[in-house]
Formats: sequence, structure tokens, C-alpha cells
Amino acid sequence: MSDDILNNVPDDDTQRSLYDPEPVAEEDLWFLPATPEDVAPTDMPWPVAARETSLEPKVWQVAEQQQYRGLLAAVMAVIKFGERLKRFPEEVAERFAIDTTSAILRSEGTWLSAEQIALYRTVRVGSDDAAQDLSRADWAVRRLAARLGPTDGLHAFLGRSAVPDPQQMPGEDRPLGDELEALSDRWAFGLDGMKDCHALTQAAYGFASWRAEGITPYEELLEPTIAALMIGAGDLAPFLPMAQGHRLDRHSLRAGSAGAEERLAVFYWAIEAGALGAALELDRLAVWQKKARAGVADLSGRTPPKMVAALLKAPVVSADWLAEEVGCTTVSVRRNLKVFVERGLVREVTGQDRYRFWTVVL
Repeated sequence: MSDDILNNVPDDDTQRSLYDPEPVAEEDLWFLPATPEDVAPTDMPWPVAARETSLEPKVWQVAEQQQYRGLLAAVMAVIKFGERLKRFPEEVAERFAIDTTSAILRSEGTWLSAEQIALYRTVRVGSDDAAQDLSRADWAVRRLAARLGPTDGLHAFLGRSAVPDPQQMPGEDRPLGDELEALSDRWAFGLDGMKDCHALTQAAYGFASWRAEGITPYEELLEPTIAALMIGAGDLAPFLPMAQGHRLDRHSLRAGSAGAEERLAVFYWAIEAGALGAALELDRLAVWQKKARAGVADLSGRTPPKMVAALLKAPVVSADWLAEEVGCTTVSVRRNLKVFVERGLVREVTGQDRYRFWTVVL
């Protein structure tokens, strides 16, 4: 009897119990590598990340024609922003450069408010944990405020050294030296093929080709977005402002690979929203400026009017920064700030007795 039982044991290396599931046929095991006869010799045996849409300029030219309504709406919004900005001193653009940088970083998942970036730029206030992100934000604001675009070469635009940083973390390799020079030439050559398109379309193409070339790690949006905002502005504005909640990459689109037409639709909509929001902010600043000038008209000296102009430049300011901008003592600035607060023109944002900062009341 025992011999009969042993003869009925399956030939498998392992014996199945009553609770084991039925074996699955090998052809149904989708996670196994394909057999050699099913694949070409050049195919990679691992999943391939989603690639950018076609970068053929003709494809984008046709897509621009299909999305002309979105393009027109975005252009009108940018014109409105640019014209309103001309009514203010040139330095006021820095306020919107800070807001734009904050919006881009948040789209990456980096939560830095405009106030945090402004404080870092004025008095280098920031935590050690956010030091790298604040440094990146400072780079972006400086590029937007100085109107230093990428078309003159990516070395100067990115500010990367020619040699690798010995403190660079593994997996953070970025093209440098000759490699970056070659990528810069190839990126500029592709962008040159879009010269018959509108500047906004060129910016969208430049954003897509930047990420396709791997000039920046794919998950980072700050550098390619800043480049696109500089290219797309043309002669209409110093740069294109961005609004919170908008981003220019494929994650704003539905799942799957998006074509040039859909990418342009998302790009145009993001630019329109950012420009309209910035134009409304400029309207509020104009109302505050008029109110502030009338509110300090009875004060003697040149310091109060100069403080009104300086307060428009940044989302938050310190007394020391204001003193440097106005050209007076910190004591004089603090005395005038007290009057500004009493008259409802500014408010203190920290709630502290030391290291205090103020912002305008819009």
C-alpha cells in the first residue's frame, strides 16, 4: 500500500497541499521576461518611462493652429499684465518673480511661500532643512528679475560649474562642461526651428525639449519652467507669471502620453491664469499706492513717500531692508512703520518683538 502512495506523488520538486492554488500556465505569467523570440534584440527588458511627445517642429506648428483660441486668450492676458506693470517702478516685477517661483516649487511638491523666499533674499532667513530649496528659489528670482534668459547659452543661465561638485549626492548627476554645451546647442537648434511660431508656442516647445534632452532631472520643474517663462514673454512683459496650482508638464494632463496639441492647451491655460492673476494683483497694488500716498501726505520729510515705493517691491520687508532702500536710519523707518500700521497701510506678520517683518494691507 505504501508503495502505491509513493508512486502517486507528483514529479514536481515541491508537493502541493489542499490549500495551494491551481498552478498558472507560464504564458499567463505577464511579469516574467518575454522569451527571445517575442522581442527584438534592441528591446530593453525593463519598463521604459513615458517619453515626451513628438518634438518635430511641424507637429507643433499644426498644433498651434488648432489651439489658436487658447493662444489668443493667453496673449491678451500677458498684454494686460505687461501694460499694468509698466505703470509701476521696474523693481515691482521682483514681487511677481517671487510669487512665480513659489508657485513653480509648489508644483514640484516643495512648499516655500513667497514670504519665505522674500525673507531669504533680504536677510538670508531660512531653516537649514530648506537651504537647498531656498538657494534654488533665489536663483530663479534672480534670473526672472534680471531678465537673463536661456537663449544666450545654458552655462550662463544655469550657473553650473564646469567640474562636478564633490559633495553632490549620488543620483544627482547633471550635465556639465562639454556635455552641457552639446545639449545647449541641440536644444537651441530645435528651438530655432520654431521661429515661425508665436513666442508662447516656442516656450512650450522649449519646455518639452528641455525635459526630453535631460538637461535637468525629469522630476524637477524649476529650471525648464523658468526658461519657458523667459522665452514666452517676448516683448510683452519681462517674464510670464505663474499662478498657484498650475504646472506645465504632462502631470497636468490625463494619464498617458499627450500630444503637442494637448500640451499647448495646458500651457496656454496656465499662462493665461497666471497673467490674469498678476494683473489683478497689480490693480490692488495700484489702489494701495494711491491710498498710501494720500495717507502719508501730511507727514514731513522724504522718508514716508520713499517707503511707499519700497513697500511695493517685495511681499514682506524688514526695517533694516527698508532703511537701506530708502537711505535713512533704521530708527526713522521703525518710527514711520508705526504710523503706517496705525493708519492701516501695513501690518506686521511675525507677531514678535524682535526680527519683525511687514507687508502691505491690500
